[in-house]
Amino acid sequence: MQVYLDSASDIEHDNGVDSKITLMSSKIMETRYYEGCGREGPIRCIFLGEFHPVAGPKISCQFPDDYVSKELFDSISAYIIPKPQIQKCTMTINALGHKIVGYPIRIENSRYERNMYLFNLCFVCDSWSKTVQYEPVVKKLGEHLTIMEEETRFVSSGSTKLPTLLAHLLHDLNTYRKATLVEGETVMHLKVLEVRKDPMPVHDFDVPVLVASVGLPRPGRPPRKVPQEGSEQIPSQEHLDVEDEEPFEVDMDADWDLTTRQLLPHINGYNHVSKIASDTNVEKTLVKSCIQNLVYYGVVVLIPVLKFSNMYRATPSLSRLFSDHEMQKSCISFLSNDGENKEKPVLSDVLGILCSLQQGTTLRTVCERFFPSPGVPFDVRRLVVFAQIHGLVKCLKRYPVYVRSPVRPNGFTPRLDSMLGIRRLFTGKHSVDEICCLARIDLATLDQIIEDDSNVAIIWR
Repeated sequence: MQVYLDSASDIEHDNGVDSKITLMSSKIMETRYYEGCGREGPIRCIFLGEFHPVAGPKISCQFPDDYVSKELFDSISAYIIPKPQIQKCTMTINALGHKIVGYPIRIENSRYERNMYLFNLCFVCDSWSKTVQYEPVVKKLGEHLTIMEEETRFVSSGSTKLPTLLAHLLHDLNTYRKATLVEGETVMHLKVLEVRKDPMPVHDFDVPVLVASVGLPRPGRPPRKVPQEGSEQIPSQEHLDVEDEEPFEVDMDADWDLTTRQLLPHINGYNHVSKIASDTNVEKTLVKSCIQNLVYYGVVVLIPVLKFSNMYRATPSLSRLFSDHEMQKSCISFLSNDGENKEKPVLSDVLGILCSLQQGTTLRTVCERFFPSPGVPFDVRRLVVFAQIHGLVKCLKRYPVYVRSPVRPNGFTPRLDSMLGIRRLFTGKHSVDEICCLARIDLATLDQIIEDDSNVAIIWR
């Protein structure tokens, strides 16, 4: 049976479907992109606003042209060219679908008609975009243009180089996140720095691991692209600085501060913060501050204390090790660099150990199952460290909980039990590692206390 539809109804149906798709996509955009979502967006426009002695606030130059309309500028001109009280202050204006970052400048000099010159070089981004990373760039640009204006009146004279300068800035900052401005003998380097979140507090029982030692790239840096045979060559990257290269190893002789240089040799993936402070004879608060600083800049990551009595479980990310050849090479290389074994580990053994890690089975049990004989082909501890850093496995921590309050003797005489203070930490909020550091006892002693007390239960999570 054949059915013939009217062409007009086809068009109406298609228009209805298109309108629904457009409505759905707009809702998705509203869900993903909103003020405070934390996403970075490109710079849409750069413009130079100034106060003309006759016309008042106006845009003297912008790129792309006419991106900021006269109506939009007039509505926010009081914030682009503000009062003297807030001159030379970084300000962000979010209005009418745009977010504008500026640094207003006021130069007082008798050579100007009103004995002063006001201007503001602004970046325009989307209203949902995070712009805090552009604030140092805008401030440095404003101060640099102030020097050029005082020397050569580069801004107020309406230099023909301004449009080219703005176009160069927009392209390089969006493409390379850096730019170099050359005007005469003056050279200025600009770079958009990555603004990271504040790192989590560093605890006594945390174990720092150098990121470069486990094959992870520097945060924010894409992996190097190696051209394939017969493909086009990658364009020259002369704009990249030496510091942009991925740190395959940490230079111990670099210009670190004294505390960092003292701590770096002891950061091996096994020593926790308390042990590092003790071995280096450095105050624990300084060690925590130093490691927290290294965590912020992506040099160090933190993992739990590695013990053979720990339980680990594989995560869904473990499937990456089956298919990612670069990760396989990195893992084998990391296990081969322990300095003891000359033979390279077999990938099947590595995958077998990681897949055997599960809740209810300790690391010691897995090692005894795979290596019953005394000879071990590689250091399993390094494998666990590598797997934790890459998110392939997760450590399950023990949290002791007092099921019932300890029995107290009659009367008001306190118990002469030195372990009562430790039992007060059995609330389910403190892990075994944390309790050992707080009470300054070894794990064997704490395990004996837990085993001897029938009122203590263990939660694994």
